[in-house]
Amino acid sequence: MIETEYDVIVAGYGPVGETCANLLGYYGIKALILDKEKEAYPLPRAITWDAECQRAMAHCDFSTKVKTRKIRGVDNQDANKKSILKITMDGFDTYNYQHSLLFIHQPQFDEAHRENAKKYKTNTIKTGNEILSITQSDGTVGCTYKDINTGQEFKTNSKYLLACDGANSTVRKLKNIELKSLDADETWMVVDGYTKNSFDCFTNVDAIQYCNPSRPTTIIQGVENCFRFEIAFMRGDSIDEIQKEEVFKKYIDQWLGDNEVEFSRTAVYSFHAANAEKWSDKNVFLLGDAAHQMPPFMGQGMNSGCRDAENLLWKINGVLKGLYSEKILHTYETERRPHVARITRGAIKMGGIINAKSKIIAFIRNTLLRTQSYFKGKENVFPVLNGNRLGSGVHKMPKIKNVSIERYYFNEINVRLRDGRVVSTDKVLEKNFGIILNNFNGNKKISEKNLDLINKHNFKIINITDSYDHSNCKGYIACEETHSDMEIYCDKYECNGVILRPDKYVFDLLHFKSNDSLEIIINEVFDNIREKIEFN
Repeated sequence: MIETEYDVIVAGYGPVGETCANLLGYYGIKALILDKEKEAYPLPRAITWDAECQRAMAHCDFSTKVKTRKIRGVDNQDANKKSILKITMDGFDTYNYQHSLLFIHQPQFDEAHRENAKKYKTNTIKTGNEILSITQSDGTVGCTYKDINTGQEFKTNSKYLLACDGANSTVRKLKNIELKSLDADETWMVVDGYTKNSFDCFTNVDAIQYCNPSRPTTIIQGVENCFRFEIAFMRGDSIDEIQKEEVFKKYIDQWLGDNEVEFSRTAVYSFHAANAEKWSDKNVFLLGDAAHQMPPFMGQGMNSGCRDAENLLWKINGVLKGLYSEKILHTYETERRPHVARITRGAIKMGGIINAKSKIIAFIRNTLLRTQSYFKGKENVFPVLNGNRLGSGVHKMPKIKNVSIERYYFNEINVRLRDGRVVSTDKVLEKNFGIILNNFNGNKKISEKNLDLINKHNFKIINITDSYDHSNCKGYIACEETHSDMEIYCDKYECNGVILRPDKYVFDLLHFKSNDSLEIIINEVFDNIREKIEFN
C-alpha cells in the first residue's frame, strides 16, 4: 500500500462517527475525524441503543459509562387506551444472557464517546472543519477540508474514507451517489423534556403507541426520567403553531398527569425511509444515515449505523494488518444491506400500526391485531430479538425462518477460568476470529504451522469443559460455564460449538467427533474460513 498521512478519515462526528473513532482507536488505526460542527448537538435525538452495539464498544473501556435503562416493552393502544398489541422483552429467558434494547440520553452518549475517543493517540479529531472535495487514485483518498472559523484550507490523504455525515451527507453528494426513497415519509413533531417522576401509564412497559386516528402519539419514558412525545402532524396543522406549548400540551396532558415537567426541545420533521444506490465508491464508504434511513418506530436508525461501523472496521483493521485481502471490504455492503432492509421493513410496518388516521382503517387494524394476538400470542417482532441473517459474505449461515437472534449473533457467555476469575467470552475472544467448543475432550496438541496462524490472528479457542487440561497453544482457554447457555445453544441447534467472527456474528456451527483431535478441528475451521476469505 502507498504511504498516506492517515489510514482512515471519518467524515461526521455524530453517534456513528463517534463509534468509528473509538473502534479505530481500539484497533490502533491512525485516523482523522472531521465534523463541520464545533460541538456535539446539545439536545436528544436518538434515544435507543442495542445491547449488540453496546457490546461492540465494550473493549474500548470507557472511563465514563453511557447511562442506560433496559426497555421492558411497548404497548400499542387504541383511542380508548385499550391494548391492541403489547410487545414485551420479558419471558425470553431460554438463556442467562439476554439481548435487549436500552434507552439512552444522546447528549450524555455523545459526551462519553467523545471523551473516550480523545484518549487514543492515533486519533486526530478536528471539529469545526468541513470537507470540500474528495479525489481517489492509486488506492488512496485525497481530501480537502476547511476550518470554518478561519477559512483556512488543508489537504490530506488516507487509505479509506468513512462517510458518517448523516442523511444530507456531503460525501455522498460529492461522489454523486443517488439516495433512493422508499416512499414511507411521515411528518411528526417531537417534544422532549424531563420529569421528576415516571408517568403513571408506564407500569410494565416504557413506550406507548397511542393509535388514536384523530391524533396518533408515541409516549416514551427514557433514561433518568427523560421523556419524549412524538405527535403526528395532521392536515391543517401549522409548523409554527403546533410547537407552541399551549397547543401541543393539549395533546399530551392526559399522559403528563400531575407530574412537574420541563420541556427541552420541540421539532417538526419528516421521518424518511431511503437507501443509497451503492454504499461505497472504491475506498470511500457510506455508513449510517449517509447510506440508509428508516422511520424511528423501532429505534433502529442509530443502531444500524453502529452495526455498519462494527462490520466495516474489523475488516479494514484486518486488511491494514495484512491478515485479509482487500476483497473482504466488498462484503460490507453485501452483508449489511439486506440486514438493514429487513429492519427498515419492520420499522415501516410498526409505523403503519400507529399511522392509521382513518377511523375505519383503525377499527380494522384493531380487530386484526387483537385476533392475531389471541391466536399467536407474544411474538418477537423487535429485530433485537429476531434472528436477522447477514447477506452473503464472510459466513456460512443458512436462511432460517422464525429463529431467534443468537442463531446468527452469538450470546455473551460468562465463564470461570482456571484461576477462578469469571469473565465473558467477549472479553476472552476480543475482536478476533475464534471458536467456542462445548466439552471437547480429545487431544489438544496443535501443529507448529497452525500455531503460527493462530498467533498471527490472535485466534482464541475456548473450551467449555469440566477439565482444565492444557494445550501447547497459548490461545487455548479451558473454562467452565457459570450457567448453561452453551449447552442449551448446542442442544437447540444440534452442534458441538461455534466459529465466531470478530464482531461476534456466527461464521458457522461446529461439529466434531469424540475421537477428533484439536488439530483436526482447527484444520477444518481454517479451511471453512478460507472458503470465504483469504485468511493469511
